[in-house]
Amino acid sequence: MKRNRGFTLIELMVSIAIIAVIAAIAIPGLISAKKSSNLAAAYGNLKSFATAMATYIEKRDDQTYPENLSNVEEYYSHIATKAGYKYFYFSDTKRFVYYAYPEGTGNGSKIVFVDESSRIYESDIKDDNDLIQPTVNLYIDSANRIEDPKMIWTLKS
Repeated sequence: MKRNRGFTLIELMVSIAIIAVIAAIAIPGLISAKKSSNLAAAYGNLKSFATAMATYIEKRDDQTYPENLSNVEEYYSHIATKAGYKYFYFSDTKRFVYYAYPEGTGNGSKIVFVDESSRIYESDIKDDNDLIQPTVNLYIDSANRIEDPKMIWTLKS
């Protein structure tokens, strides 16, 4: 009698179960690593932007920040969306806020911003309800320039 040389149903089910367990262990770690790398990229972009604005204002006679980013391409190429974050700029020519806002939500997401002092602040987003477009008040001289009662801002650098 000739025997088939294929896999039995039980062997296939065991193989699929092992692959599923490995995927269940690996995928959360990969998602966490991606969030961490996106946040690191946002920090780098904010630091780069703060340096560009310091150079921009240093070369100007009137010592004012631009009201929008159309005039600063020589110093900084504005990034609309990159690495999971959208970037927004607000200025009254004496001060500015440039913030990075995550495109997606979930535990571990953060909103970060830099101001004219080159300090970077961050706040956690706990769930989808927290992810509303922040209101910026340039006239507050503290971490609370982005106003939202749910957000607690911490100085990061």
